[in-house]
Amino acid sequence: MGPPDPKDVITDTARDLTQFASDLTRTKVDAPHWLTGAEYAALRYRLEAAHAAVEAALIEARRRVRISEGRERRGGCSGVSRCP
Repeated sequence: MGPPDPKDVITDTARDLTQFASDLTRTKVDAPHWLTGAEYAALRYRLEAAHAAVEAALIEARRRVRISEGRERRGGCSGVSRCP
């Protein structure tokens, strides 16, 4: 069995990030109900930062999927020195 196809890896990563973002969103919604004390402010802030980072990574993964699909339809990396 050879290495996985890069397009499959990108698609799998986007799907996994979607699930992770969904899980973080649920946790973020529940956090204010459970983490009410001032000592949890840093934890709530980190949860918000983690959610933002996952959303940014998801946007990038989706962009790469669209680029990959576009190259596949055009038949290669036309005009690009290297294909990611």
